[in-house]
Amino acid sequence: MEFSMDLFDKYLDRTPTKSIKWDPDYMIERFKTADLLPFNHAEMDFICPYPIVECVQNRSKHEIYGYTLVKSDYYDSVINWYQSRHNIKYNSEEILYSTGVIFSLRNAIQFYTKTGEEIAIFTPIYRPLAEAVSDQNRNLVTIPLCYEKEKYLMDFVALEKIFQTHQIKVLIICNPHNPVGRVWTHAELTQLGNLCINYDVMIISDEIHCDLLSKGHKYTSITTISPNDELKSIVLSSMTKTFNTSGLKIANIFIKNAELRKPFFEYYDKKFIYAPNVFGIHGMQAAYDHCAPWVDLLTQYLDQNFNFVKEYLSEHSLNIDLIHREGTPVIWLDFRQIPIAPNKVFNYLLKKARIISYDGRDFTANGGGFQRLSIGYPRHILKEGLDRIRNAIELL
Repeated sequence: MEFSMDLFDKYLDRTPTKSIKWDPDYMIERFKTADLLPFNHAEMDFICPYPIVECVQNRSKHEIYGYTLVKSDYYDSVINWYQSRHNIKYNSEEILYSTGVIFSLRNAIQFYTKTGEEIAIFTPIYRPLAEAVSDQNRNLVTIPLCYEKEKYLMDFVALEKIFQTHQIKVLIICNPHNPVGRVWTHAELTQLGNLCINYDVMIISDEIHCDLLSKGHKYTSITTISPNDELKSIVLSSMTKTFNTSGLKIANIFIKNAELRKPFFEYYDKKFIYAPNVFGIHGMQAAYDHCAPWVDLLTQYLDQNFNFVKEYLSEHSLNIDLIHREGTPVIWLDFRQIPIAPNKVFNYLLKKARIISYDGRDFTANGGGFQRLSIGYPRHILKEGLDRIRNAIELL
């Protein structure tokens, strides 16, 4: 099937769909008004590619939606996608379906660690990744990413010091990183992996945005770093961010190390997760089997949106620094040159610009003065949001 770039310029009203972003009653409940543009969720407002829509609609015509098998063709779709798209080889024994990345992370933490044990994470970081640790009575140890020239880097010196002074059992990473947009390089992940091997630390890697890469950047999965399985690693991912299908509730867990994998998969089976969302199964296969050209266009459109934001901020001299984006459908903006206290930026944008951003202070640590915004919108909506921000700042 052929796809065209103008698909991403089309806007579909979601207010009648109980969308967590657009539902007016929900906005009023949370923010006291529905006159807002929501840029806070890492969820896009592009119409799903037609093969997914057609597949879900066809399955819905059968009027029973009961427990559904995950058969070999499901695994074939996943394996072929990662092989053709990213040159990563998996076999079906290394893949376990799940209902979501955060759900999978919480289960992995429950299985591989005990109450009171220490788990490390780089910050700023998507809050639910950190909450998966603290909510389950494990001790969270944070390592700030280094911010240099509009780009974030891992601080390997600080990380090794943490490994030397703490009893870290697991390191959680995010690749591409949410919210700062880094796509960690093979060299960075190799250095990270070697440290974890030396100190016997397992890595759990959230790679849900692995398909949403900016031009010139290559996704390296942590599973490819240690071919001899010296590095204990688990990858959590899903098609839902790539294809804008978060409501289908489908994800995959990848574990190459057989010693690590077998007991966890058995544990997972005992959690009574034997049949995922029926529409998720079919939707994911349609996406992976038929929608690669759509993703190619999507990544181009996201790059164009990023460049549009960059040019807009420069043209209007807004004194907002845009952190370089290498992946994800979100941008990370530095408002610290704006004459507003870091703890008041979110509310100022809410009240004066009438937009909902994602406050940088909510990203666990060292996010004060920053805001995260989604750029997964038709460009005219993105422009309206930027116009609202500009008008609000000009009031200062």
